[in-house]
Amino acid sequence: MGRRLRLGAFELAVDERRLLSGGVPVPLGGRAFDLLCTLADHQDRVVPKEELFARVWPGLVVEDNNLSVQVSALRRALGTGAITNVSGRGYRLALPVEVVSDLSPTAAPRAGVERRALAAAATHAVWLAMSAVADAGAPAALVACARQHGGRSASASATCAARACSFAQLRSALACAAALHNGSPGTWRLAIVPIDDGDAGGAIALAASAPAGSTLLPDTLAAALVPQLDGELSEFGGEDAGDANLPDRCFVMTPPVALPADAARPLPEAQLKPVVAVMPLGMPGHGVGQVPLGDILTDQLIGALSRSDAVNVISRLSTTVFRDAAVPMRTIASSLGAQYIVSGRVWPAGGRLQVQAEVADAATGQVLWAEALGDHEEAVLRMDSQLVQSLLAGVLRSIFVHELRAARSQPLPDLASHTLLLAAIHLLYRTSPRDFGLAREALERLRDRVPRNAVPLAWLARWHLTRVVLRWSDNPAADGRTALDLAQQALDLDPDSSLALTMLGNVHTSFLRDLQRAEWLYDQALATNPNESLAWLAKGNALAFRGDGQAALEHTRHALSLSPLDPSRHFYLGIQASAALTAGELDRAVEAARAAIRLNFQHLSAHRVLAIALSLLGRSEEAGAAGRGLLALDPSINVHDWLRESPGAATPLAQRYAQALLDAGVPAGRAH
Repeated sequence: MGRRLRLGAFELAVDERRLLSGGVPVPLGGRAFDLLCTLADHQDRVVPKEELFARVWPGLVVEDNNLSVQVSALRRALGTGAITNVSGRGYRLALPVEVVSDLSPTAAPRAGVERRALAAAATHAVWLAMSAVADAGAPAALVACARQHGGRSASASATCAARACSFAQLRSALACAAALHNGSPGTWRLAIVPIDDGDAGGAIALAASAPAGSTLLPDTLAAALVPQLDGELSEFGGEDAGDANLPDRCFVMTPPVALPADAARPLPEAQLKPVVAVMPLGMPGHGVGQVPLGDILTDQLIGALSRSDAVNVISRLSTTVFRDAAVPMRTIASSLGAQYIVSGRVWPAGGRLQVQAEVADAATGQVLWAEALGDHEEAVLRMDSQLVQSLLAGVLRSIFVHELRAARSQPLPDLASHTLLLAAIHLLYRTSPRDFGLAREALERLRDRVPRNAVPLAWLARWHLTRVVLRWSDNPAADGRTALDLAQQALDLDPDSSLALTMLGNVHTSFLRDLQRAEWLYDQALATNPNESLAWLAKGNALAFRGDGQAALEHTRHALSLSPLDPSRHFYLGIQASAALTAGELDRAVEAARAAIRLNFQHLSAHRVLAIALSLLGRSEEAGAAGRGLLALDPSINVHDWLRESPGAATPLAQRYAQALLDAGVPAGRAH
């Protein structure tokens, strides 16, 4: 239930940030709500204006009229006599205050969708197993290597003890597997599975399906890897899988594939800006089921930094993958393309949060700024809280000597809501049908919990549009209209939301096929937040549909530079492949499309770009294989329907691509 107060005939749900009258929510702005909470906490006295400014506008300088406006809003909601003004002193709440509930907001998330959503990020103990090999010394080598990396041999049977080892942490098993592959390249067939999924025998059986020189993992573990650091991930399916009885989706981990030197090159005007990466702020002793205050504070700091046009900020989706990795700072900086690393730890105690943060020069490791800060736990929910603003000022001052640019955004109302949002986005990015459905459940639960917040609505719009783009929808027109309505609702709630502007632009691109309006929306999103990687990517996609290939390539490169290790990297690479195709850089289009397919075999548009590019290159045999792969994933696809549905159908290039698809063996189809 969280903390609740009864104010006369009203009820104030503090943790849910709602004012209720007879159980019905009363519309109230964020500042007015904070003002009401402050007055309710001190109902026994007159609260001076200076104290109200410090609580409601922490760290900001505002005019007295702002306070008068919020008091008027409260009087309209509660009644004209609810708040009294003591001339020259301040304001006092005239309604009686009674505590209904005073539960801590840091309780573990409720069972159900929240718990299942958060389970995707849980760390499991794992088995590392090898398949049967002719080399009699291989089992001993496995056990010896495992001991060096903190593992131990199985004890269920003599056979398992020789060919499987257990590890308390996934990263330890990965390090052991890498050492084995590096020691004898091309020979080991390994598998890593959660211990909860079965005994060592099952892991050994899975290892038998692994290609030589690789490690096979189920998708639950693959989601925790860093593709460009731990190795190259490829979905294991199609002809490679043979007749193996594999558990759900599996991925093969092999040495990373080198990307083109300029694949993540930022736009020229962005090269002058330093790149900052904020590492997840750790919580010593944090366990599964606890609210991740460090993650939420990290997210707020990244959001605040991204509003400054003086720096480029790496996406949280890329920095989070380094949470449990014992990786040198230089390696992290090289992987992310960052010059400055922000790191630290948080310690919750008695409703308060202690934070130790620092900024370091990634090249030298020199600490440029370090400070210990403290605030109430709820401060992590507010981008304009004193805690977040102090961190923001410290980070920017350590890199630049210029005036602090304030960053403000509407927060989510409670810790559990923010946790659920992060879990839902993670599941949406994974794009397996089961997780995709769970993402919708989580986002709808979040929308019901916080109906006046734009963020859940924007992501729900993305969910419905993704369903159309992936051809998973049984009624694309209905899903498209729903996406349009949700994105517009999100923008109505927060006209300055770069996320809502981007999602509405996506709808105009892929559903309404209005590229001019879509590009305008993307430009508005980037004017609001110049570091919104999805907006850069989406505009690159629109430019490719319009036929401006070089501009499309520049935009997709910059999108990748802002989120180089994004969980939806296959999506970024697929759009970059389309941009390269439009720019006439066919070899690059083939390379990017194949990279996208390696990460997600079900990526239809990447298969389509691959077939077109190979056909235009005159590599007819490879093009035919790509065309057959496209038809295997979607037997109903044909050239006529693709042209009818493509936002770029009116460009001269569209007919050329249509002929290339025909040459690759894709059926022509016909008008109905």
